[in-house]
Amino acid sequence: MEEFGGLSETERQIAALVLAVGLLYVFARVGYVYFFGERFTFYNVFHPVKRITAKERQFISEFLIPFQHFNAEQKRTFLKRFAWFKSKKAFVFYNGITNTEKIKAYVSASAALLTMGMRDFRYEKSISRIIIYPNTYYSRIRKNHHIGEFNPNLKILVFSAEDLEKGFKIPNDNRNLGIHEVAHALMFEMRNKSSWEARRFKVGLAQIKRIYDQKDFQKKLEESTYFRTYAKSNFYEFFAVIMENFIESSSEFSNKFPDLYDILRRMLNFDLNKPLWRLKNLP
Repeated sequence: MEEFGGLSETERQIAALVLAVGLLYVFARVGYVYFFGERFTFYNVFHPVKRITAKERQFISEFLIPFQHFNAEQKRTFLKRFAWFKSKKAFVFYNGITNTEKIKAYVSASAALLTMGMRDFRYEKSISRIIIYPNTYYSRIRKNHHIGEFNPNLKILVFSAEDLEKGFKIPNDNRNLGIHEVAHALMFEMRNKSSWEARRFKVGLAQIKRIYDQKDFQKKLEESTYFRTYAKSNFYEFFAVIMENFIESSSEFSNKFPDLYDILRRMLNFDLNKPLWRLKNLP
């Protein structure tokens, strides 16, 4: 068989085929990212976004108080992000949980709500899987019983379905497990990004940390009953707790801790006290 450049005709054909397949893969990957705005993975390709049903929309409007006050544009943005998260993230249910769609809605709503003011809403660096137990579960990692946790190394959120639902059934007690654990994930997400909005988030986080470390603030925190006791555990938990308050009692928060509230609204780029702020600077 004739040879050229050290390769036989058959070998050259195989090399050309491999090159063509490689180029096709590269173009497909770039095109997918461009058109769909998400990473090209087999999971994403084979899990397309499912449209919101009328039943789902009705359920969202019943349990999510902020959604009730969104204007038409804000609702469209929220529902688009809700649908993406619910379709793209892997949910794993244990021990015969039956209300799986409702539980998915609670988690997806928490994730979509906290990123309403951001361009990047996908939690691709922080959340890959959500594990749900019926109620309190034993964490093999922390060697203790829990109602929820976020594992940044495994990119996993874990919830007690009972406590997750309870957080939305009482919308103004500043206790929302979904918001709390997703806030942990969002903190990790922003720490690992270099975008402009990630830098804005990290600047705000550093400002909150400086406030938290001040003796005067610690004294105020001890005397106040507005933030629940768990906020005093450490800065990590403090941030997640104040995010619960930011969502469930924004007016009271801004009155009692205006400086802290102002930092949070700039970090997240939305303000439930000022409807026109929510979608500022978004496409």
